[in-house]
Amino acid sequence: MPRFGVPFLLSTLAFTAAFARPVRAAESPDPLQYVPGSAQLVLKIEDPRKLAEIITGLDAVKDGYSLAPGRELLNSTVARRAFQMLGYLERELGAKWPTLLDQIAGGGIAVAGQIGSEQAPALLILQGTDEKMVSRAFDLMIQVVGDELTRLGVPNQPRRGTEHGAETVMFGEGLHAARRGAVILVSNQAKGLEAALTMRPDDGVLAKKSIRDAKSLLPKGPLAWLWFDFAAVKQSKQAKDFFEATRKDFLQTVVVGSTIDCLRRSEFITAGLYREPTGFRLAVRLPAGRSEFPPEFALHVPPGSKPGSRPLLEPPGVLYSQSFYLDVGYFWKNRDKLVNDEMRKQFEEGEKGVSKVLPGSVKFGELLEMWGPYHRLVVVNHDTPPYKTQPTQQLPGFGYAVTMTDPKFGTAVAAALRSGGLLASIQFGIKQSEIDHDGVKIVAYRFPENKPYPDDPNGVRFNFEPCFAVVGDQFLAASTVEVCKKLIAEVKRTADLPGSAAVWRAKAFAAGGGDALTALPDPLVTDAILGEGVGIEEARKRVDALAGWLKTLGTLRLEIDEATAEYRLDLVWESKK
Repeated sequence: MPRFGVPFLLSTLAFTAAFARPVRAAESPDPLQYVPGSAQLVLKIEDPRKLAEIITGLDAVKDGYSLAPGRELLNSTVARRAFQMLGYLERELGAKWPTLLDQIAGGGIAVAGQIGSEQAPALLILQGTDEKMVSRAFDLMIQVVGDELTRLGVPNQPRRGTEHGAETVMFGEGLHAARRGAVILVSNQAKGLEAALTMRPDDGVLAKKSIRDAKSLLPKGPLAWLWFDFAAVKQSKQAKDFFEATRKDFLQTVVVGSTIDCLRRSEFITAGLYREPTGFRLAVRLPAGRSEFPPEFALHVPPGSKPGSRPLLEPPGVLYSQSFYLDVGYFWKNRDKLVNDEMRKQFEEGEKGVSKVLPGSVKFGELLEMWGPYHRLVVVNHDTPPYKTQPTQQLPGFGYAVTMTDPKFGTAVAAALRSGGLLASIQFGIKQSEIDHDGVKIVAYRFPENKPYPDDPNGVRFNFEPCFAVVGDQFLAASTVEVCKKLIAEVKRTADLPGSAAVWRAKAFAAGGGDALTALPDPLVTDAILGEGVGIEEARKRVDALAGWLKTLGTLRLEIDEATAEYRLDLVWESKK
């Protein structure tokens, strides 16, 4: 079959299935009953029409079509042909798409396959609720593909037959389809289709314990869910080499070691898509948690009932906020047990070198032990630029807050930063100042605006006035004094708020992105002028419209909770409207 045949037919089926309405189990059997137990990946849409109606009904989607990129998408060749195809199906089958698609795929949609090879069998299943309408749609599908083949001058036409109590059709070596009652099956291989039609229930994927365990880990009522046989992946040499190498890599151990360890012990990965009051939740689960962590991963999870992370800092103008647990002090205290002798010697030699340049008697290793486990980061828009001189590339502000296990940490770090500031003042003319704000002393450094820097012709330095402060049990560092003041207010606001079980949390704010776009529209304005040939006023209107739409998108939140017996990752989008 020519290359266009597979995407043409699959796009037709997928478009048809995307709007199907869910029905009760009593009305329609589970499409997974046709999936063989050899499948390593299963995706099922439980409520196809509901999912499609939610997506198309979102204000963000509807408003997006009014923007220039949205209008261009609707006017594209692909979109026009899709709507023409939908109209043709409605006319030929005598029903509007909601009723029509209820009948063709109202019982659900399933996609299954194997991994590791382009020749691995794949299967698409549409479970209908009206056998007569499914039969008519199947015939119409064959006719449409045949007409398209004729139009393109391809001599080979679809070949129909009957096998295992089902109508079958072969569109070429790479695409086979069948209809049995109210079910349509499509596969990339003849043997894949035959396996689905001849499978015994006990040999199917529904009989696998792994599938049942996966569904029990997920929250109830997903719109769609996925199961991935990770046990099969772990048998490959590449996977074995990866897991072995990561246990020896210090950086990976510190950054993502606990996640990799949960993957190493998991037989499957499962995920579900859910409707939230104003958005969606993607829940990913692994059947492995902190209870079997090796000793080195204690740096990723708090002991006992302590919270996994502190509340997120959300100052005015925030673009991004992150909070996580990482006990660097634990690692340093237990380095003899956690790393091999060669790596430990390298760390200790590096520690001695850093300690020599630190002021006072405090060693770098002692600083690591006093460095607290709760870290928080923010990226935030500026209300006013930190300098009168504007850099060519304007950057948002950055801030960092960390707990201290010993007040000496703040004193020692402050002394080190002051020493560094003294050297910088001699070399670059940087000036130090102390600012009292809300009972907190901020130590800040500013670049002179009347001194040229040959190594910084674009003035990137004018995005920064590095500063630090101590608030209670936390040490703060920021890129500008304005950001530091915002951090101080947020640290105080969140001081008595409860933490979260999640050991890693992050949140992106579309409103902050819209504000940043409004403040710095020139790149997109230039893009619109050069790329679309519009005038400067029209380009500015388009950018303003895009910024306004962006602000309605709300927030995107990511949380990772390494619970006792399972690993939980949740990605949540909440629109503003």
